[in-house]
Amino acid sequence: MQNMISQRGQRYQFDAIVIGSGIAGLSYILELVKLHPKTQIALLTKGQLNQSNSYYAQGGIAAAVPEDIKQHISDTLAAGDGLCDQQAVTAILEQGPASIDYLNKQGVVFDRDKENNLLRGIEAGHALRRIYRVGDHTGAAIIDALLAQVKQLSQVTLFECHSAINLITQAAPHQPGNFPEVVGAYVLAEQLGIIHTFLAKVAVLATGGAGKVYRYTSNPNVATGDGVAMAYRAGARVGGLEFYQFHPTLFYHPKINSFLISEALRGEGAYLRLPETGERFMQRYAPAAMELATRDVVARAIFSEIEQSNYDYVYLDIRHLDKHFLQHRFPMIYRTLMEVGLDLSCDMIPVVPAAHYMGGGVLTDVAGKTDLKRLFAIGETAFTGLHGANRLASNSLLEGTVMGRHAARQSSEALAKPLQLQRQVSDWDSASVVDLRRASQINVHWRGLRGEMSSYAGIIRTEAGLRDQLKLVLARRDMIEEYYWKYAITRDLIELRNIILIAELIVRSALNRRESRGGHYREDFKRKLSNAQESIVRANDFSRMETP
Repeated sequence: MQNMISQRGQRYQFDAIVIGSGIAGLSYILELVKLHPKTQIALLTKGQLNQSNSYYAQGGIAAAVPEDIKQHISDTLAAGDGLCDQQAVTAILEQGPASIDYLNKQGVVFDRDKENNLLRGIEAGHALRRIYRVGDHTGAAIIDALLAQVKQLSQVTLFECHSAINLITQAAPHQPGNFPEVVGAYVLAEQLGIIHTFLAKVAVLATGGAGKVYRYTSNPNVATGDGVAMAYRAGARVGGLEFYQFHPTLFYHPKINSFLISEALRGEGAYLRLPETGERFMQRYAPAAMELATRDVVARAIFSEIEQSNYDYVYLDIRHLDKHFLQHRFPMIYRTLMEVGLDLSCDMIPVVPAAHYMGGGVLTDVAGKTDLKRLFAIGETAFTGLHGANRLASNSLLEGTVMGRHAARQSSEALAKPLQLQRQVSDWDSASVVDLRRASQINVHWRGLRGEMSSYAGIIRTEAGLRDQLKLVLARRDMIEEYYWKYAITRDLIELRNIILIAELIVRSALNRRESRGGHYREDFKRKLSNAQESIVRANDFSRMETP
């Protein structure tokens, strides 16, 4: 069934457009309105406002007290495995105490003891307790509080169920490196099927990660790498995309997808055990740290044990702790598991590693400034160098808070300058074909890609597997580009186009890094290079990268 439609929508103009409603984007808006009360802001989000990686963050936010900041920096550098930018690490982590104070003032009620002192937990890779939390639903508590503040602002117009397609750019003659200037974005109104033109003095990408590129992920369905893909297509540099972090413990269940079993359980003493024998196996991989080894080590250990067994999972065991403590410390996890007949206090929990955090992203400074004039990228979408080759647990919510507020201050200069268009920006004017059969075939590509990426470019990689995967990705990419130019634009098509580009960037970057470091493990190149460098690419760099 086919018919022709026009998808041209309306034209909007704002001072700033913010794409993404996680902790980074909301922090940006709240700070910007405080600095510039008359600023008009559009907040664009796929689906509902609370659908973000930030919302599903269970463990907490890492923030060292002043006397612990040096150790926090040291722990972060150790986890980053030689590729952290120390200046970025210091600049962001030093803002820990101020960020907790800021979130308190926004209405986030962190857990406290009987004496009203803030409680702090510990997670893998941390030498001390520095994880502030709200039960086991810290991200949800933070996002609920920040959204409550944003919704009260008359300066902010909310556009839910709106998917950004591409950035609108123009030449910037005096911009170093011939990078363009961003003047807006084309955006699909999902429920109407029309495409609006948004113009703005500042565009902010706060779109989170890309976990949906893999079969198992802790991320919600919106995590399709949109910001990185759009920025890359517009000409920005990206980097570090081979360092996708896999969380060791996603709940393995046929009816519950993407439910994370927080690392905080291991912080409180949970063990990892083999299903067949009940043996604790981490002593073979990290005898000193055991279950509190860094995520890359634990995820690889679980992956290896699953490969060698007849089971598709391992067990997480916290039965040795008091039931009342578990109900109080992990209320959401406890309730969710009880809904499928599992009790934390007397049952072991089947878990698998899952794509969790995009270690790389759009190249920025700590204020989110990109190569492209008037474009900022913040939070998980950005690549500041904070995480290096492997993110230290719970540093991401801190990064989002700090970057959002810094970017608001940094964008003041662009907001002060009028937006001068060198040419008339055209509204979306293509006639498109609606083909229901083609729409269903998009989902076949999606399922195939995710399984292939998990097998060939997941936790353990090889030259042969990566080369096979690149061939598969390029073949799918050509077909998807044909769909994009020929058929009606839908959210599924936008996401698939973005995720196939992210997959290509991951695979090419992984091929190019012939060593094992942090979250990137090459079975054929197990040793680290002594002179390893950051992997930073721009579109025309592909001619110098590995090809199939």
